[in-house]
Amino acid sequence: MEARTLVRRGVRSRGAAPAARGQVEQVLLFRVGESLYGIGIRGLWEVLSSEGITGLPTPRYQICTALAYRGRKLPLVRLGELFGVSADTLPPSTRVLLIQGRGRPLGLLVDAVLGVVDIDPQRIAPMPAMASMLSPSLFRGLIGKEGRVIILVSEDGLGGMAEVASFSEG
Repeated sequence: MEARTLVRRGVRSRGAAPAARGQVEQVLLFRVGESLYGIGIRGLWEVLSSEGITGLPTPRYQICTALAYRGRKLPLVRLGELFGVSADTLPPSTRVLLIQGRGRPLGLLVDAVLGVVDIDPQRIAPMPAMASMLSPSLFRGLIGKEGRVIILVSEDGLGGMAEVASFSEG
């Protein structure tokens, strides 16, 4: 899968300090299925357009596949498969978010990118127990914004998934 760059952002340095009280954090909002998710932009490298994204030659249930990016083969986490809301086709609004999790570059396949919002990191609530059958390490928590609940995903949690680790080692 080849993809074209839409946006380039700075890469978060390892061990970046969390925002201090009263400060805001910028979060990129995206949609997978009908749910709203967010990821801090400090860990975001680029947003790739769907131009050049081809059908994924992998079984529908496979969560991690490959992304060709600037001559490198990177793991691509199919969030629709991970969250159990996969579709038969990729919508035109599909994007790949290039991030770094646990020191590993990886891509996240999302249905649509919605924009950047400011949040107060002090207002992030933990995920409720039993809210998901997935590992709690995949999520930073929940936050309300403009009457909607945003599920914040964890770059390090996604980078630490067994599928991503085995891809990176192989």
